[in-house]
Amino acid sequence: MKTSMFLAGALATTVQAIDNGYGLTPPMGWRSWNCYHANVNQTLMENTMDKVAERTRMVNGKLTSMADLGYVAVGLDDNWQACGTGVNGSFHDAAGHPLINTKTFPSMKGMTDYGHAKGLRVGWYMNNCICAEKHFTDPTYIQKHMEESVKAIVAAGFDGVKLDGCGQFRNLTWWGQLLNETGRSVMIENCHWGGTVPGQTTGDAPCTGTTMPSNCPYNFFRSSTDINPSWKSIFSNLQTTIKFQGNPPLSRPGTWAYPDMLEVGNMATYNEDRTHFGAWCIVSSPLILGHDLTNEALTDKIWPIISNTEAIAVNQAWAGHPGRLVKQWGGSGGNDMQMWAKALPEGKQAVLILSNNNGNETASIDLEKDLGMSGTVAVRDIWDHKDLAKATGTFNAGTIESHDSRFYIFSQ
Repeated sequence: MKTSMFLAGALATTVQAIDNGYGLTPPMGWRSWNCYHANVNQTLMENTMDKVAERTRMVNGKLTSMADLGYVAVGLDDNWQACGTGVNGSFHDAAGHPLINTKTFPSMKGMTDYGHAKGLRVGWYMNNCICAEKHFTDPTYIQKHMEESVKAIVAAGFDGVKLDGCGQFRNLTWWGQLLNETGRSVMIENCHWGGTVPGQTTGDAPCTGTTMPSNCPYNFFRSSTDINPSWKSIFSNLQTTIKFQGNPPLSRPGTWAYPDMLEVGNMATYNEDRTHFGAWCIVSSPLILGHDLTNEALTDKIWPIISNTEAIAVNQAWAGHPGRLVKQWGGSGGNDMQMWAKALPEGKQAVLILSNNNGNETASIDLEKDLGMSGTVAVRDIWDHKDLAKATGTFNAGTIESHDSRFYIFSQ
């Protein structure tokens, strides 16, 4: 069925869920922007795929790849396009086909085949920000542009697509409907910087976001502006997930709140890298790495963080809620310290206590008031992979250094 412009308008007010089977747990992988920005090419992408798939580091006594851990989606971001070579100075031709810069990407199909041979999923990027397309008015051409872009995604063998908010092609309901029609499962990332979210009744993708799985036409959605490798950015982006942690939560299987790609490995200190990763785990954010995987020393440095199977298990678990901010205290802003918690199966609770302070701070947990847990409680330290002494009433987390964290699982 062809999508007319009249249907495209109708889709703006109709819930149109996607049917791709993705996003039932928070997606995991790597994407090119934080590492290479606009300086990306096919060779760099394929070299990264090699690193994701190779088994050269140990996890729990066994040689393990990033893909084994779950980081299977490798995504190409902006600047694959041949800017200015298309109609009206765009990067689409008169028939609506996207025009690829073949000097940097000689074969998109060859690249996806390369990833698939390694057991990976490969993602693309549309509605680009570099040379953004905003000047089309002919309804017939706009429809051709959308249809041919979707055909190109499928023909090249991509398994996912990040849909940015810079160009005029922002109708995520239409994108989802066209991708559904192809019969190929393509995971959709909504990158509208927090402007298009579950619960909206108008706009680019109206949906309630309260079904199971979510009925929104995307598998994860940016809750924030773009991230950068600074503590201020990490902490600020984390806070944007709070509004989706209500009852019922709007971050849930099928559609996850996403405060942007990980900057783990790019932060100023190991403590910041670790807290950043733990924060994304505790709120069920997609875990999309962004460091240079060809830098072996860097990956060695952060391997204990990104390969922490206990932290990843917290991220991937679902027991009715994506995680929430329980309390915060200290400092002039009242948020020098924060305690986040996530319900886990079997009545367990994961807890992350993080420092937003420039100095050291002590922290404790009132088990009944903060977590609703009475009696004697078992305590597991996720960062140190060890069981601690059982606690009753109050648990003392000790002194937490600036921008560091403590990560626990409590069970009865």
